Amino acid sequence: MPLPRLATDEQLQRIYDAAVTTLGTAGFLVQDDGLRAAMLAAGCTEATHPEAVLIPRALVEEMLAPRRANPAPKPDGPARVDWDLRPGLGGQLAQFYLGHPTKRRLPGSRELLAELARFAHVWSEGAGGGPVLLCRDVPPPVEPMEAVLTIARNAGRVACAYPHTAAQVQYLAELGEVLNGDPNSLIGACLFTVSPLRMDRRAGALMVELVRRKAPVWVGTQPVAGASAPVTVAGTVVIGAAETLAGWTAAYALDAEIMPGAGICSGALDMKTADVSFCAPESMLQDLLCVELFRELCGGRCGVAGSADYTDAKWPGLQKAFEAAFEALTMWMYAGFAPFLGSGMIESGKTFSPVQFMLDCELARYVGRFARGVDFGEGDLAFDEIQAVGLGLEETHLGTDHTLARFRSLFDPRLLDRSCWRGDETEAAGEERLLDRAWDAYRSALERYEPASVGEDKLRDAEGIVARAWGELCVCSRPPN
Repeated sequence: MPLPRLATDEQLQRIYDAAVTTLGTAGFLVQDDGLRAAMLAAGCTEATHPEAVLIPRALVEEMLAPRRANPAPKPDGPARVDWDLRPGLGGQLAQFYLGHPTKRRLPGSRELLAELARFAHVWSEGAGGGPVLLCRDVPPPVEPMEAVLTIARNAGRVACAYPHTAAQVQYLAELGEVLNGDPNSLIGACLFTVSPLRMDRRAGALMVELVRRKAPVWVGTQPVAGASAPVTVAGTVVIGAAETLAGWTAAYALDAEIMPGAGICSGALDMKTADVSFCAPESMLQDLLCVELFRELCGGRCGVAGSADYTDAKWPGLQKAFEAAFEALTMWMYAGFAPFLGSGMIESGKTFSPVQFMLDCELARYVGRFARGVDFGEGDLAFDEIQAVGLGLEETHLGTDHTLARFRSLFDPRLLDRSCWRGDETEAAGEERLLDRAWDAYRSALERYEPASVGEDKLRDAEGIVARAWGELCVCSRPPN
């Protein structure tokens, strides 16, 4: 079954033409001098603004040619899932941690990140952890390196990291070499443009450094309808597509062999509150229309950044489940992505909640069972059992050998309540009890933690790299933990 479409081929072509024409007339602001020089050398021209360039259609088409010649495979319908959809703890990069017993939102810190790294070690069975939280108890220039060190001490393996500036890349590359044997293992990043049509100095310099090292690079765009983009869905997609094409062209100007991915996480301005919703119906239409545009016309490789984790809910529970399910199922239906219900984030990605993470895992198992589809193997039609039980007057299917052998294949919720009605007061408090069960499941996993470490020699080398980063980036000695 082919994926449903949001636009016709002619409508997609109009959006593409508008985006490419915009780059050639309005241009694209590039604040990093080195990146701008590379783009001018590749065929861009100077714009009226001294830091902007005009990107000609011919250069965009040249950049897209290898992508179109070797496109990403198109899904032939919503993905059928035969793997575990349970989310992991890695690159959430939340600023806050929401504690369940205290009902308080706390700034991210090394202590809290250490707790989550220990949980990840148990939950992911030693696969490693990543920067779930930003460590706000250290200066920003050294934060990614301190996060890596904290994870290494507690999880034994660092699965990923996230550089924010070009100056951090060298230290993270050294840490990747020491801890993982791969200097590029901890330096991949998504470089977000600034809508409308800008790439700031920090992102530009980081792109130059990552491309120079042939590290993984993604271009992100986050236009907001009614604020940094037109208020219409199609107009916002024009901005998002133009920014993605500009970011790809910038990488192409640096190294024609580099083929970055892309992600759009668009929003819609709420005119009553002045807040931005990244899960509004318009937001999802914008994101999925942009994915469709790149899938059909540009060789693909564009996803939805943030996936179902960017919701308006500010507390674990019903609103988060409602919004995440809407996002996940629209992405499943219109983009063919495996349904992903989130990884513990609330408040549009600002806050990580262990309780919400456990709920997201439960929802992932629930939806994953449906996405696995129907089995038609030997015995699945149960024809012999149906004939034996017949009208069910003398025995039921509950008592058959077939049921005894296969009853564990039924989905078994670990947190959700399937019990019968137990009274008004009990049922009125049902959601709070669900949150309590989620917290208990989280703490139970933490209690199974056994100390993990990458080894004293590697840890000593990593500490030396981080200490050097403090001295060179913060011009001070690294304080004791």
